[in-house]
Amino acid sequence: MTLPSEQDGLLADPLFPPLLKGRSVPPGVAARSVAVADAAARRVGAGDLYWSRSEDRLSMAVVLEPDVPLARAAQVQHVLMVAFGDAFGAISPPEIGIHYRWPGDILVNGAKAGEVAAFAPAGCGAGDEPSWMVAALDVNITLDLSLPDPGERMDSTTLHEEGAGEVDRTRLAESVSRHFLTWIDTWTHDGFRPVHENWVGRMAGDGKPVTVRDGARMLTGRMTGMDEDGNLLFSAGVGQAPGLSLLDSVHRVQP
Repeated sequence: MTLPSEQDGLLADPLFPPLLKGRSVPPGVAARSVAVADAAARRVGAGDLYWSRSEDRLSMAVVLEPDVPLARAAQVQHVLMVAFGDAFGAISPPEIGIHYRWPGDILVNGAKAGEVAAFAPAGCGAGDEPSWMVAALDVNITLDLSLPDPGERMDSTTLHEEGAGEVDRTRLAESVSRHFLTWIDTWTHDGFRPVHENWVGRMAGDGKPVTVRDGARMLTGRMTGMDEDGNLLFSAGVGQAPGLSLLDSVHRVQP
């Protein structure tokens, strides 16, 4: 059994499924930044999972090598979101509500607690197979008391503030990694439909206006659904139902 490290406080290192290779980064360092840099430099490959030793949040990122065009590979962002929803639900009180807001926000009881993001090489077109991708997850677990006025955050929250005090970084990382592999297998063999149904089932808003990010724009309207490719159907006004592209939400990275 892995013992807690002095650097890691009281928590033991996560134990990941055999298909994933854990790579820790120091506290305060975003796992996504290291994973993207290493993937872009081709220093790592599929299955490398970066995780931060920070204990107030879960910061993790998985390196992927999709064998499908980027337009479909972009769906891994939705895959990771539904994996988090199932993973958190398996280890948290059932009354806590989890919802998703475009393109990658994770809401807990209506406030943002985390986000998912996807990264791919710059210049990779919709029909090209990306040489690498990174799917990253960041979730606030406890309140960061080092921030100025940490209790005055009207639009964000933490898992512990919402009643999930028994959830810690290690348990959550282990649960997310297991559920992510399960959902990747489902997506690979059964297509996007199961992911689509799960995501739409937890779509934020419930018919009420929400503000979503579309590139550099912030749009207010109603999320009305998702098409068969994972693009958002969004109503921004009478007679307006623009489709927001999932592909546009993928961050492109120069080598």
